[in-house]
Amino acid sequence: MQKELASCGDSAVATLQANAAGVETVGIEGTYHVECRDAEGNLKWTEDVPNLVNAVGKQLMLDTLLKGSSYSVTGPFLGLIGTTSPTFGTGSDTMTSHAGWTEFINYTVGGSAVRGTAVFGSATSTGSTPANITTSTASAITYTITGAGGNVTGCFLVTGSGASSTQSNTGGTLYSAGAFGTAKVTTAGDTVSVTYSTTATS
Repeated sequence: MQKELASCGDSAVATLQANAAGVETVGIEGTYHVECRDAEGNLKWTEDVPNLVNAVGKQLMLDTLLKGSSYSVTGPFLGLIGTTSPTFGTGSDTMTSHAGWTEFINYTVGGSAVRGTAVFGSATSTGSTPANITTSTASAITYTITGAGGNVTGCFLVTGSGASSTQSNTGGTLYSAGAFGTAKVTTAGDTVSVTYSTTATS
């Protein structure tokens, strides 16, 4: 806003008042990159899955960074979804309440029937506001399909207090979940490799 005052005669007085504010927004998104190979190592299918970051996941993120005095990460643990046509509650799903999907558990990780642990590297940034992109990527996790195999239709990530690598456990905070475009068939001996990356843009 500019305000100018002037008087007639031998003197003049001028004042300038300016208020400026920049508005910056931040968006959080992520992707599950999934590859399936048969027992001989032949590629069967691939899928890139944009994830839904749930409300409770966003709350955990902000409470951890802005409110908490100390925090040690639990997991995060990455599980697979097995419902033929999974649906998500517009970000309202939690680990104890997700009526639109169920966990796929016919697999082992490192020889044990557990969810994989996502190990994230340090975040990196490119560009500057309003085109800044900051990304953190986890190492790939390999799931060896066992038993009857079945359809794999998505992935989810759980972390926070109470989170567990135990399959079908409902503890912790459901950070994100994403569904494949179509159900993918797996059979015993297949390996499914999942890499998760999360990105903040501003």
